Amino acid sequence: MPEPMLNLAAWVACTGMEGPGRRFAIWTQGCHLRCKGCCNQSYLPLVPRELVPALHLLPAILEAREQHGIEGITLLGGEPMIQARGLSVLARAVRAHGMTVMMFTGYVLGSDAHALPDGAQDLLAACDVVVDGPFVATRGEQVRNWVGSTNQRFHYLTDAYDVSIETDPRYRNGIEVRFERSGTLRVNGFPFLL
Repeated sequence: MPEPMLNLAAWVACTGMEGPGRRFAIWTQGCHLRCKGCCNQSYLPLVPRELVPALHLLPAILEAREQHGIEGITLLGGEPMIQARGLSVLARAVRAHGMTVMMFTGYVLGSDAHALPDGAQDLLAACDVVVDGPFVATRGEQVRNWVGSTNQRFHYLTDAYDVSIETDPRYRNGIEVRFERSGTLRVNGFPFLL
């Protein structure tokens, strides 16, 4: 069976803003949910961006673990669940190397399982923690780390993390600013002041 492809918007080899500890963050391209006020507007169009085989980033992830001590990856978007087949391949490989997987999705878990995209169950099985639910601008979150609105929920699918990460002061919301070699300015993290 051929390796599935991913359509990626961006990635950062080491960040402290996209989940617990140091993480390799991967933003997928494309989202049909269109949450009003989404902070990643340029990642919403369902257009080809950077098409790569599912395991394309694995060597870079392993290198980031050696160089930066990352403990895992975080999948964001766009909407990762619409690329569940390919991301499940990558997530399983990351877990096989002893690292963790965190994912943010606008889908609501536990609702209609038939409404989840193809391959979603495989991707969920390869995740340690999932934050679900659409961003709702009128329900701004003031307490928990990484989530934008109070309707979003944490699901702990393994014992790698527990509820303490949600309010742990080591992981306070903030932003990171990077100047790329290309001269591009990249900002990631939590851009809202609620």
